[in-house]
Amino acid sequence: MQVMKNVILAATAIALSVPVMAATEQASSIDPRIVEAVQILPDDLRAGATVVTYDETGARKVLRQGTNFIECQPRMADGFTRCYHKSLAPRRDLEAKLRAGKKTDEEIQQAVAAAVKAGTLPASAKGMMSYRGYDKRDRIQHLWVMSLPNATPEAVGVSTGSQRDAALEGRGLPWMMLPGTPGAHIMIPINPPAKSSSITDQAADEITQATLPLPEDLRAGATVYKYDVKTGERIVLRKGTNSVECTPRGADGFTWCYNAVTAPRRDFTARLRAQGKSDKDIQEAVAAAVNDGTIKPTPFGTMSYRLYG
Repeated sequence: MQVMKNVILAATAIALSVPVMAATEQASSIDPRIVEAVQILPDDLRAGATVVTYDETGARKVLRQGTNFIECQPRMADGFTRCYHKSLAPRRDLEAKLRAGKKTDEEIQQAVAAAVKAGTLPASAKGMMSYRGYDKRDRIQHLWVMSLPNATPEAVGVSTGSQRDAALEGRGLPWMMLPGTPGAHIMIPINPPAKSSSITDQAADEITQATLPLPEDLRAGATVYKYDVKTGERIVLRKGTNSVECTPRGADGFTWCYNAVTAPRRDFTARLRAQGKSDKDIQEAVAAAVNDGTIKPTPFGTMSYRLYG
């Protein structure tokens, strides 16, 4: 009987170990370049991303065919991993061919721009995201990039001052590069978890406090205002000179800054709130006002900033 028990236990142990061994073998068989290439992506996009690399001739090699709309490249000679929308694959193919032909970065940029202008390469769509990873501390390690062709900082409500140094210290904010050109884009550093933080929503006066969510170069020129609680009317504390306006910390603990183009929507919302309307009523009223044209829809890519605590 004891022999039979031992046989059963041994058989059970083998049966249980088979799936574990299979899973281990499967994991170890995955090309490490694939794992590396997709790390910059949000978790839910990683498993479905296509992963490609290029050989010394610039020819494309697919390491893994994916199922979603993202394509990634393992770490390249410049130290970066990159992920981008699949529609940009022809651009990456051209860049690889030019790089294999020993073209400089400037020559590659010029060739790509010429191809886009000629229509032989598709232009980046407005709002298209790209992702870039780096594994050393001398560059921004996690960077997301939003394409906004021909957008201006005034229209978006964003700084053009580089946040590179701030991002290296874990406090980077978005900024625009190549404003007003077909290559205009927003750089969005994804800051690492801070061991300690000097960020605060406290300041000596309301105006200074209201502008704390902004990059420093936008603070001095921002309009600052608040609303009369009883009437919902706007009270301007400081008239600014740029395209951003801010409100001091509210009862909910949030401090907000917006593009001034959205002011009519917020003024309308404040008046409804002063009348005691519910959030649902306000949302429905705003949607109706946008639908009938009394309030303009918020332009795509418009930036807002929020600070808490």
